[in-house]
Amino acid sequence: MTNILLMLLFSAAAHAAPEEPLKTLAWHSAAVEALAVSPDGEYLASAGLDTNVALWTVRTGKLKKTMGGHTDAIWGLDFSPDGDYLASLGNQNIEIWKVPSGANFTTIQGQSFSMYGVRFSPTGEYVASGGYGSIGVWSFPKGDLLHTMKAPVENVYSIAEGPNGNYIIAGNGDGSVAVWNVADAKLVRSIKAHKQPVRSVAVTPDGAYVVSAAMDGVVKVWRLSDGVLVKAFGAHPGGARAVAVSPDGKYIASGGMDNAVRLWPLLTKVKKPLKLYTGHTESVEALVFFPDGKTLASGSKDKTVKLWKLP
Repeated sequence: MTNILLMLLFSAAAHAAPEEPLKTLAWHSAAVEALAVSPDGEYLASAGLDTNVALWTVRTGKLKKTMGGHTDAIWGLDFSPDGDYLASLGNQNIEIWKVPSGANFTTIQGQSFSMYGVRFSPTGEYVASGGYGSIGVWSFPKGDLLHTMKAPVENVYSIAEGPNGNYIIAGNGDGSVAVWNVADAKLVRSIKAHKQPVRSVAVTPDGAYVVSAAMDGVVKVWRLSDGVLVKAFGAHPGGARAVAVSPDGKYIASGGMDNAVRLWPLLTKVKKPLKLYTGHTESVEALVFFPDGKTLASGSKDKTVKLWKLP
């Protein structure tokens, strides 16, 4: 993509009236790199470079519980489908916490290298994580290793799952998006998505599309069935770091190095943001929609979590 095309793409990202946050949650002492919302929307979890997990009561915005146990930065969070457990991914371990007590349920020894991104399966039968050159899949609650999916890339920075749990989608350090079959741990498809590392991937609720955000600043929408590019737009000058899809499949939220969060229509030809959310003073590292589709949370290097009202 030429520099002229990139300038045209990014010019559209600037035209949106900024919105004020509903709440700002401040407790972390370092960058917030991961967020997760419980299935019932009652709790929000945040974690990052300070090695601690915070559990917030959404209604009040108050800190419910803090969990310490990791010895390095936390790069991933995910609630189990029933909301009874929370997984947090540190350097080489996945810690499983009981919700809302914060008691440690078990520790899963992951790959023997840095890991990024963790996901429960939609049925809660397994936990998956991505990391240096591979994706690991463990049974839950036993924690037995089921599969190791070897990826021909240096790093898997982000993983997502289809709604039926049959596929794991990975955003990779070489700019590719990989689709893996969980049943046989084989690569289904590798999409040459971006020229720079893919930092975040998300899947639409119906499993039809994959959204990727990369350090080239561009967000792209791909058809999962055949890897065809459906839409691309310049979202964040300097790099896009986070992406999420709304529960109704209508919107994409993106965050990046320009400290902003933007809301986009998923499939229409419109390439201008519907909403611009500003207020963070450093890059936006994590995003998550609430189950009711009315609120969006963002985590930043500025150590805060902000909640935003959706249209």
